[in-house]
Amino acid sequence: MKKFLSGVCAAALILSTLSGCSSTTKTEGNTNTDSKEKAVVTLIQNKVEIQEQLENAAKDFNKSQNDVEVQILGAAGDDLVKVLQTQFASDPGKAPTIFTCGSGSEFEKFFNYMTTLDDTAASKKIVKGQKEDAMKDGKLYGLPVAIEGFGLVYNKTLFEKAGVKAEDIKSMDDLIKACEKLEKVQGVSKAIAFGKETYFQFMHPFNWPFAVMDNYKEVINNVISGKTKLKDVPEVKQYVQDLDKLKTHTNLAKDTYDEQVAGFAQGKYAMIHQGNWVQSLLDDYDVDFEYGMMPVPFNANDSLAVGNTNFFRVNKNATEAQQKGAKKFLDWLYTDKAGQTYVTEKFKLIPAYEGFDTKDMDPLAADVSKYSQEGKTVPWTFNLFPAGVDKDCSSAMEKYYAGKINTDQLLDEINKVWTDAVSK
Repeated sequence: MKKFLSGVCAAALILSTLSGCSSTTKTEGNTNTDSKEKAVVTLIQNKVEIQEQLENAAKDFNKSQNDVEVQILGAAGDDLVKVLQTQFASDPGKAPTIFTCGSGSEFEKFFNYMTTLDDTAASKKIVKGQKEDAMKDGKLYGLPVAIEGFGLVYNKTLFEKAGVKAEDIKSMDDLIKACEKLEKVQGVSKAIAFGKETYFQFMHPFNWPFAVMDNYKEVINNVISGKTKLKDVPEVKQYVQDLDKLKTHTNLAKDTYDEQVAGFAQGKYAMIHQGNWVQSLLDDYDVDFEYGMMPVPFNANDSLAVGNTNFFRVNKNATEAQQKGAKKFLDWLYTDKAGQTYVTEKFKLIPAYEGFDTKDMDPLAADVSKYSQEGKTVPWTFNLFPAGVDKDCSSAMEKYYAGKINTDQLLDEINKVWTDAVSK
């Protein structure tokens, strides 16, 4: 109840602050006659963990500006969509100048309030594959806040002991041979571990067979609509066959997320199928070995799965001066060295833009950034899976790992879950 009340209070405070915002503010110069109006740019976002640092970034930006002042509104957290809906319905012109929202349904919900961002300097620096979810009719309506990536997080020390080089693993057969060598190293229980949670057991692993396709959207839609069966898609069929060969070298997805990462930190697992978000847990374990992230080499894939969940948008109902100031701040954040320092060192985010210095990043963030800068990324295709299928598909995976069903039966069960989900 306290959490609910605090959320309501926070939302109310944000709305009351917005209602009192002016589009300009007057600043006094060194003489009584010297005054200039600044365009006031308000920004609201939902990442509570970067709120204080974002406020500091705005203060630094404002010091160098004569015509714009950025004001960071309280972080709305999970209430952001509700706050935005209320404010845009009340008075779009007084809604935040800059706001964050995701892709898909959120993009569509607020699309009519967004201006194009093709004319920003930051838009020219977005790395390959990270614009698409903010595009409509050939125009860009968002700048990605950050990116995340997943693949195989691997223990470089164990690889060296086993005589395995990550760069030599270019196929699933190579991966299986590497697993055999790694399991001969003292202390290694299984070469690879998957988490048992639904996203880690099914959604992320099943990203790979679709990610290597150029027409993955069409294929996924055809499966959902019943035009195609999963077991008739060559890449999907091959993926589960490869998984079947790999299965004996895995933990059969029996570990929770915490147990999976703990096992990796203790040297029990040489690799875990995870993303850069495990960094904080690895920091807590204070691991004494070097580690990195490598691709899952299905179908000769040499890329990490990289995506973004949020974009900065600019309110088209704001004044021209506010919109110009908003773009100026976002360009500063992602193309100016001072702004870039905030993104990587203060916000601890992985930039979706070229031109960042990654040498001081944490190991996993550095690898995701490196692959992104090189254009070696594949999309998060799992975002196109039918809503709510993760639980039942993971149940099918559990039966498969337990030996109760084979790969054909696994695909049949997943197929049924998908088609049932859209018919409800």
